[in-house]
Amino acid sequence: MLALVGSAFLCVREVKLVSSGPLGPVYESLKTGVTLPNLVDLPDLLSEVSTGFDQTTDAPVYETEPREQLSAGSEFDADIVVIGSGPAGYVGAIRAAQLGARVIVVEKGDVGGVCLNVGCIPTKALLACVSVVDQVRTAKSFGVEVKTFDLNLGAMMAHKERVVKQLTSGVEMLFRKNKIQLIRGKARIVDPHTVAVDTETGTQKLTARFILTCTGSRPARLPVPGLEFGDRVWSSTEALSFSCIPQKILAIGAGAIGLEAGYTFARLGSDVLVVEMMSQILPASDAETARTLQNALERAGMRFKLNSIVVRAEDVGSRKKVWIKSEEGEETDEFDVVLVAVGRTPALADIGLDEVGVKHDGRKILVNEHMQTNIPSIYAAGDCIGEPMLAHVAWTESKVAVEHAFGLNSRMSYKAVPACVYTTPECASVGLTEEKARERYRDVRIGRYSFSHNGKALAIGESEGFIKFVTDGKYGQILGVHMVGPHVTDLIAQATLAIRNELTIDEVIETIHPHPTLSEVAQEAAMDARGRAIHK
Repeated sequence: MLALVGSAFLCVREVKLVSSGPLGPVYESLKTGVTLPNLVDLPDLLSEVSTGFDQTTDAPVYETEPREQLSAGSEFDADIVVIGSGPAGYVGAIRAAQLGARVIVVEKGDVGGVCLNVGCIPTKALLACVSVVDQVRTAKSFGVEVKTFDLNLGAMMAHKERVVKQLTSGVEMLFRKNKIQLIRGKARIVDPHTVAVDTETGTQKLTARFILTCTGSRPARLPVPGLEFGDRVWSSTEALSFSCIPQKILAIGAGAIGLEAGYTFARLGSDVLVVEMMSQILPASDAETARTLQNALERAGMRFKLNSIVVRAEDVGSRKKVWIKSEEGEETDEFDVVLVAVGRTPALADIGLDEVGVKHDGRKILVNEHMQTNIPSIYAAGDCIGEPMLAHVAWTESKVAVEHAFGLNSRMSYKAVPACVYTTPECASVGLTEEKARERYRDVRIGRYSFSHNGKALAIGESEGFIKFVTDGKYGQILGVHMVGPHVTDLIAQATLAIRNELTIDEVIETIHPHPTLSEVAQEAAMDARGRAIHK
């Protein structure tokens, strides 16, 4: 049975009304095919219905069986073909299956894409190993004396691989659970409804009502002589698999990739220098937050050279000699490894965009707010459509894409996108920086509270950093929230929810925060914006 509610298609195989109630006429009308005139006004209808019975006793209960596929028996092989199985691809595929679609996913590499295999997850697994090393080093202050310890890189790599394997296997299990077909091979769009897949056994053509392109990205290269990727010049991928700890490392780029990799090696014993062409680390972030994090990372053993660029490099024995240019002039130094961490580039080559006529600017696929390209049946999501290249953004974009394709009027909003760095201390931000807020608003108020005044932070021995609220002085609307400190990459979700729903600082203040927790710092920072912090 296919019911049209507003612009959304509801695909239902069988619905049984277990108990009678006000929704009975609705069910009968759908069952018999009779048009219910005001069914399109479903919100109003449900509002009226909700007052027609005691929800604790009289509410109708529905039993539903698995929904029919959207176009079973149609001329297409699938309702949607998803190219790529990274965060955008696999989440979009599962969401499409939830909507009743027949889904095929094409993957040329490992399921899970960059994030699960050579990005977010293995990076955090290695950072977790480093965190254990730090705990051992500081154990004496907690009454635990460790006389000596050894670093076992093989065991660290094994931990990383176990985590990756568990998660990628989990994605494949979710495909099976949702009856999603996985085809391994290289995909190329042939026409608005056809994808050709080069597999080990030959080329297979797949037809679909819709195509979702989630081809991801690859490490960006620097057009600098001597910095071609190889044994001494690493991308973020090579920085995740090493058999020895380099004595001296140069990281080019002070974004999240450079900082996390640099921190990992610094805590493992490497001499790490980070070169950044801009005037601060994390160039797009709040300036105060960036300065605070930089100071913490310098105390952790990292060195920074800002307003500087690498102009050339050459092999000298087993090392790389690098020329670094800054306002003070040009200098040289030698490193065991150079890590190029200047971001990522969307993977657009050889997927058929130009042949089919999908518009792009050479750097990203162009889409509208529904993630739809200029060809109505082709959508794109994730890194292939450009910044912000974040896994949580990618899967949100893909959900918007498939929901719009199958009749829901979903739109992508980038109003509240959290950005995180997983060093120690961590760093997290959402919304406007203080600098941007002051450019746009006349009256901006700042609320700030330090972890050094928080009981939980002191108890766990991680009291460095703060939480800062950037608010509109007139109405108290939360414009941005910036954090440096323990577990702030988890705490940022509260701030994201607040900005997404246009909450005011007063609603955070009036929300009861549990004690003793790190979340109290957010409440105190919110109170500080009103001049009411209790423990400051």
